[in-house]
Amino acid sequence: MDVTLPDQLGTVERDSRAAARAVIRRLNLSAPPGQTTGQQEVAFVPVTRAQWKSVLRDAGLPGLQRETDEKVAEILRLRTASGRTIGKQLPELLRHLHASVVALGVVAEEVSRFSPSRTSAAEQRLAADLARANRSEVQALFACLEQGWAESAWSAVRRNALAAQAAGRNLEAAARTDHAGLPDEDVYQRTLGMSAERLRPGTGVASRARLLAAWTEAPKTLDRRLRRSMRHLIDDSLPLTVILLHHLAVLALSDRPLVTHRAALLGRGLVTSQLKAKPELTCSVMARHVAREPEMVSSHRGQIAYLAAYYQAEYKEEKARAVTDLHRAVLEADVRRTAVVVLELLGRTVPQGASLATVRDLLAAEDNQPLCKLLASTIRSEWRNANAHEDFHWDPENNTLLLSGRPADLEEVLDAAIRARAICRGFEHGVAVAYAQNASLVIRGTEDSTYVGRDLSILQAAGEARLPVLDIRRHGSLVRLDVPDISIESLREALRAILRAAITDPSVERWELRQTSPDRPLLHVDRAGTHAGLQVAEPLWDIADPLPFAALPLLANAMTNAGEPAATAASTVLCLAAVHVVGERDRLSPVLAHGDPAAKDELINTAKLISDGTKAAAHLLEGSAQRKLSAFAEVLAGECHRLKSAPPFKLVREFLPADRALRRHAPPRLPWITGLHDSAV
Repeated sequence: MDVTLPDQLGTVERDSRAAARAVIRRLNLSAPPGQTTGQQEVAFVPVTRAQWKSVLRDAGLPGLQRETDEKVAEILRLRTASGRTIGKQLPELLRHLHASVVALGVVAEEVSRFSPSRTSAAEQRLAADLARANRSEVQALFACLEQGWAESAWSAVRRNALAAQAAGRNLEAAARTDHAGLPDEDVYQRTLGMSAERLRPGTGVASRARLLAAWTEAPKTLDRRLRRSMRHLIDDSLPLTVILLHHLAVLALSDRPLVTHRAALLGRGLVTSQLKAKPELTCSVMARHVAREPEMVSSHRGQIAYLAAYYQAEYKEEKARAVTDLHRAVLEADVRRTAVVVLELLGRTVPQGASLATVRDLLAAEDNQPLCKLLASTIRSEWRNANAHEDFHWDPENNTLLLSGRPADLEEVLDAAIRARAICRGFEHGVAVAYAQNASLVIRGTEDSTYVGRDLSILQAAGEARLPVLDIRRHGSLVRLDVPDISIESLREALRAILRAAITDPSVERWELRQTSPDRPLLHVDRAGTHAGLQVAEPLWDIADPLPFAALPLLANAMTNAGEPAATAASTVLCLAAVHVVGERDRLSPVLAHGDPAAKDELINTAKLISDGTKAAAHLLEGSAQRKLSAFAEVLAGECHRLKSAPPFKLVREFLPADRALRRHAPPRLPWITGLHDSAV
């Protein structure tokens, strides 16, 4: 509401002036606290224009300014009161005014962290301008009160109040400005420096693999970028583990950056303080939280489905159903679960099966905990109750959603659900940071990991093998990974990922890679294939890349599972084994010709490993196919033994059996790759 201050005021009683001065001196409020408002520090969190708009809306700075105006107006109304009335009411009003200024300064400080693209410097300064005007308004009021409500001082209060109100209107207008006319921005490129083509396709569940696959190509670049944009959360000495890297990247991509970063900071602070004060309790609470990962993933997939249904729905009635389902799922799953964790960290007991209203009341009782206040703000019981009891419908005549008979804006319900979801995600990010920063205080239990934890480890293994995964699904002892179409170049990464994943989760009996193109068959490797491959790879992990040697038995197994004849499987293995020997020989030929003994040792060692891999593949086939592979493996081993005493230059024209095998069996028959001719891995 606007503060209307009169140009002239009547004489105030002498005791009123004295009381006002005494209150200000006693509360030491002659100047508001010195809050930074963005002008002291350059913004460092890169965001898109759309993210920036959500920052301005979520900040709610104009509303905080109106609170200041209302308190100023209430104080103004005391100008003709008695000294006794002023002495009774003014202290509390000043305390509220003080809190309003502090709150606005803190939020302006939050806004100042974000650096939007395609945004003028003037718009980026709006929050700082409002905070400065807000502070000036209150400083002018304090000066007026200290002067005994002097009539001449009220003009400065009025002038600064009008300036603050104008700044608030400018901020509201900027938040409402539509950015749809601007070209689409790549949020991945803006925040992480990576293309959306590599990271966006696929589910959020599998995003860890895609992020790691991209990160392994330029780890220092992403590290530097995340450290710079997250310096309010982490310091330079903190190692960026895979888990922390993923949390920070997801945080950077949030479509509600302000509330997500706020929840992350509050979560980090709460968990850090509790780890230092009560490490056993804290770790126990968090262990119980982690044990509910299956429910979290199930809820996440459901929420994504509701969002998709909302955006794809043709009719408002269908949108209403989707948005109410989403709101219910977020509150009953994310908010309830996060609230219980936070309350238990604070040592509070939440009754089993407590209603959301009870949870909200428990949160509200923790009035000194900003995180509890933030979570409580997401719970609107009237909406939740209408959802739970199916007491809602879309009113086509009045074009509105009715929840328990009361109209509600469809977009408002959607916005509330997304905001609540972002806050809960932010808390999870904060927990990850707190655990990383206080690793020595974390007490690891002996609890068995859930299948979700094993899935995350599989995704990590795939990402480290540079295989982007679009989704992961588990059915009994079968794990299926949805992946982009495999090429001759990426086949090795796919097989490496299966090997690493088999180490991570030995309980898996069958691995399936399902490609994007529906006409391509599954790449299916069972336990026999992974066991044979791991036997070849095991002595090599610490000293060399076990591929392509360990890939040969996996290929033999996968081709058999794809229904290929044994002769075709053997021919493909022979071709790929031979091409690697020939390729290594040709690569090393220049240094071999100059008599380099190290090159000779390298080539012989490679041929031996190819022989081992071929032999392992032979054991997975039968009949003539097995005999062909075994014979080639023995010939290679014999060549290695024969050439051990030869001078390096002699090897330039050796390993002729590999040349003959390559001519006879090329090109390889790989059923998972289309358009394959004379190619090699």
